[in-house]
Amino acid sequence: MLERSPLTPKSHYVISAGANFTGLSQPTFVPYYQPLLGSAALGVLLALATELHPQPLLTAPARINQLLVQLNTGIRELTTALDRLEALRLVKTFEQASELGVVFVFELQPPLRPGELLADDLLSVLLLQQVGAARFDQLARQAQQFSLDTSSLKQVTKSFFAVFKPDETTKAQDDQALQKARQGLVQAAAPAQVTAPDFDFGFFLQQATSLGVPQAALQAAQNLILAEHRLYAMDEFQLANLAARATDMATNQFNELSFKRQVQAANQPPADPPSSTPGTDDMTGLSAAMRQLVNLANQVPPVEFLRQLKEQKGGFVTPAEQRTLTELAQNSRLSNGALNVLTWYLLVDQEMPNLVANLANSIASTWQSLGVASAADALRQAQRHQQQKQARLAQRNQPKGKYTKRPRIKEQLPDWAKQAKPAASSAAVSSASVQKIEDLLADLKSDSPDKKQ
Repeated sequence: MLERSPLTPKSHYVISAGANFTGLSQPTFVPYYQPLLGSAALGVLLALATELHPQPLLTAPARINQLLVQLNTGIRELTTALDRLEALRLVKTFEQASELGVVFVFELQPPLRPGELLADDLLSVLLLQQVGAARFDQLARQAQQFSLDTSSLKQVTKSFFAVFKPDETTKAQDDQALQKARQGLVQAAAPAQVTAPDFDFGFFLQQATSLGVPQAALQAAQNLILAEHRLYAMDEFQLANLAARATDMATNQFNELSFKRQVQAANQPPADPPSSTPGTDDMTGLSAAMRQLVNLANQVPPVEFLRQLKEQKGGFVTPAEQRTLTELAQNSRLSNGALNVLTWYLLVDQEMPNLVANLANSIASTWQSLGVASAADALRQAQRHQQQKQARLAQRNQPKGKYTKRPRIKEQLPDWAKQAKPAASSAAVSSASVQKIEDLLADLKSDSPDKKQ
């Protein structure tokens, strides 16, 4: 495959559409494609569709710079968005050298209908990976919301020739007219064929059929199986075992949707990273309240810690918040305790209603670059960040030359910890920890703001 020439603001472009492109139906297009595209690529596609005009000409191209201004984006972001649109088969890109330089042709392609997208091995697996099993099931039901199961009914639909009688005397002229009309029409693109040279499909078939999975169904689902291998790097043994789990042994039916869920569930990262051992953190310079917070953060798993905080605030853990913690656990080297301190800092100290992904990721990245490894380290960084933030604010608000004492981070525990509510998981806080929390509450009430231990 030829590589696309680099896009530059001085490049030129023309927008066209395939013959079967009929537009973007918002009610069905956005819910299914937005998770795959992302907001940037979706914006580029909508902008291209808006600029589509009849009879596009290579001799009247527009400059890429105009598109960048319209989208308020940069050339790198536009290039990345275009890559996604091409990979999802929504845009075909062509180019031609001219006296103006390189002229690109962005040809819009029709999006798949919901049922077609869910049946596509590559796109459905990617969608499941992006939105999770619960949302994927909701989209699957939505795609069939107007359907009725007619498998038990008798079909009495008339055929074409039972209703229409073509005139055989004009067949020659009709064929000539049809051939002329079809010239230049672009056929619908066939689903992409998945290739995986490092996957032995024959060996996979042997393993799966030995577990009772029908071979014919596996051969029909070859594209799906190779797509799962490409996306998750699972080997023949692993996928064979998951295929067996997705097979109803009573009916000998292999369920592709169940197989997708099995693979996605098997590849979920652990919700919590390896936790630091309580009591090993360096507590130097921390008050009694902050020491107790460190011990508490080291004892409770991050998801449970977040759940308790949200319940105390009258809310609940959203799927987005759980994904944020999962991604932090997967991508960062922060311990359980450090993640809990981050959650406490945002929800309790900063009084935010929810764990915001962008801010949490930014703070976690900063802490990791500073070498934060434990809950105590994370708490010191939180204190330093809050002190610097409030000092800058005070400096802006106070007259020059007036001394302002550097404020301290609020030394408060979550209300659920003050109430000594035990966690509802296998990692619940022990009775000894509850007693420590009660003692801590008494210390906090009598501890002066400037007192440190």
